Amino acid sequence: MSPTPPARDTPSGIEPPPIAASLGGLYDAWVRSDLPDSAAENEFVAALDRLDGVQHLPEVVVDTRREHGGSAPAQPVPTPAASRPKPAEPAPSTPAPVASGGGILRSSVIMASGTIVSRLMGVLRVVLLAHIIGLNTVPASVWDTANNLPNLIYLLLAGGVINAVLVPQITRALREADGGKAFTDALLTRAMILLAAITVVLMLGSPYLYRIFDGTNDPARLRLGIAFTLVCLPQLFFYGAYTLLGEVLNARSRFGALMWAPVLANIVSILGLFVLWGMSDPGTIQQADGWSWAEILVLAGSATLGIAAQAAILIVPLRRSGYRFAINWRFRGLEARATTKIAGWALGAVAVQQVGQIVTSRVLNAVPEDFGGKAAQSYAFLLFMMPHSVITLSLVTALYTRLSHAAHRGDRSAVADDLTLGMRLSGVSTVAVTIGSFVLIGPIAIAMFGTRNNAGASVADATIAMCLGMIPFTMCVLIQRVCYAFSDAIRPFYLQVVCTAIAIPFTLLAALLPVQAVGAGVAGAQSLSYIIEATVAWFLVRRHLGRVPGNGVLRTYGRLALAALVASLTVAIVFYFTLGIFTPSSPLQSRSVALLETLIGVPLFCLVYVSTAKLLHVPEIESLLARVRAVTGRVRRTA
Repeated sequence: MSPTPPARDTPSGIEPPPIAASLGGLYDAWVRSDLPDSAAENEFVAALDRLDGVQHLPEVVVDTRREHGGSAPAQPVPTPAASRPKPAEPAPSTPAPVASGGGILRSSVIMASGTIVSRLMGVLRVVLLAHIIGLNTVPASVWDTANNLPNLIYLLLAGGVINAVLVPQITRALREADGGKAFTDALLTRAMILLAAITVVLMLGSPYLYRIFDGTNDPARLRLGIAFTLVCLPQLFFYGAYTLLGEVLNARSRFGALMWAPVLANIVSILGLFVLWGMSDPGTIQQADGWSWAEILVLAGSATLGIAAQAAILIVPLRRSGYRFAINWRFRGLEARATTKIAGWALGAVAVQQVGQIVTSRVLNAVPEDFGGKAAQSYAFLLFMMPHSVITLSLVTALYTRLSHAAHRGDRSAVADDLTLGMRLSGVSTVAVTIGSFVLIGPIAIAMFGTRNNAGASVADATIAMCLGMIPFTMCVLIQRVCYAFSDAIRPFYLQVVCTAIAIPFTLLAALLPVQAVGAGVAGAQSLSYIIEATVAWFLVRRHLGRVPGNGVLRTYGRLALAALVASLTVAIVFYFTLGIFTPSSPLQSRSVALLETLIGVPLFCLVYVSTAKLLHVPEIESLLARVRAVTGRVRRTA
């Protein structure tokens, strides 16, 4: 399954208007109150369904004048699947820039399913890791710092550049006679050579590299950290290969494989953890001086092998999409001047971000054992990112190619409508998680990590503080993609400067808090920086696009917040009268009770949240429910 193709040149030379433009008219009508709420919502649900390619609900009110230009009045019109027009097939001689099929939500569902499986396996991996080496222990923080270094360095050296450059450039190149193959080959050749050279150089300098992120003077801790870093650094090359190949797939609107590939990485890593568990004494390897080289190689080597497998598996869908990589040493036609300028600003933004990461890492690595240091913060970030990865990131990835096409056409109205659409659809998860975290994160964290060494509580405190910034964080991601779609890396650079300038001083202030509050303080500093960055970004993007209909977003978020509050209150009441988590003698000290609360609380919250949002006529919920009903009906018919 793949998304609805954006408007493109047709044999007649007429470019069909994007569905997003019709959404803009619905937004305008709603904001101006030209339609009553119910009628406006019905029209918006219908537009979402047209965008998504889902069979409409029976008796959806559709104004036929909007679609056919006639004078027929609005009337209930059933829209059976057979009557929907099929997407136009591309000319055989030109590779289609995007695949035909369903729409944004459909592609998001494919990606979200892969992300859900990957994240669940990631949870299993970190729980198993915490059981083997502990959570608030020195080896846990050392491993977390070393294993994250390749990802941080990759982001510094190439990640921002790839996001800023690759999809927009390949999207443009797809219109060339060869479907952009020569351009893509040359770009991948240059990038792979650069990544390989940098990886080798950094591996030689691993003793100095680790010291940047951990200011310890403990010889055993330094030895372990340097050894982990040396074995983990090859991940830098494979992270780069995974992202490069994935962005080529994204530009061709092949989204699913990119989200399913991390499942393989988690499988390899989990197998390595089982081997480590069988060969080691947990009491010994929870000390910095208790590690042998064999144990270091099993843990770090399996993690590196997993990232390599994650990259290699993308070769299969690339071949199926019609692209076969061939080394191209001729770098002409890469629009070097424009690309270098964009890449330079994107690199600067990531460099600024990494300055903040270094400060954060050193503050957390200075936290004593049992009080929520670097590893606890990373596990909190895993919980924070789960809903973002499952819903928002899948949505953003599907939208980005559309944004790039619209930006390339100069259609700022379509970009504004897609941005607003992304904010409204992502709000379904971000609003719920922000409010629901206050009652659900505690049981989830303790069920995952237990109460030994204050593990679950330290993760829960940091996660709740992070969730306060989830909505603005998502806004920043969406607005950043809008800027990159216009090949504008200057605004994201200044936005990152704002974010880091706020985060660093408040992170340093958090280091002065009591040790048990440092982790939550650092997370809170990051949330505050997201809030300020999102505020500035909103004004910048409105100035750039000219019109971004925001009233509909506020209306949707208000209703979703009310639904989330009702759901949170319901869960809290159930907990209070059944398990009494708010009493001084809280049974949350029991991991089994926390697991029971998680199994009861999460489904109950989701049920009440969705039901309340439906009663409040939130159109995004209606569209998602329509998708679920359509998929369920298809499964039943197949069975």
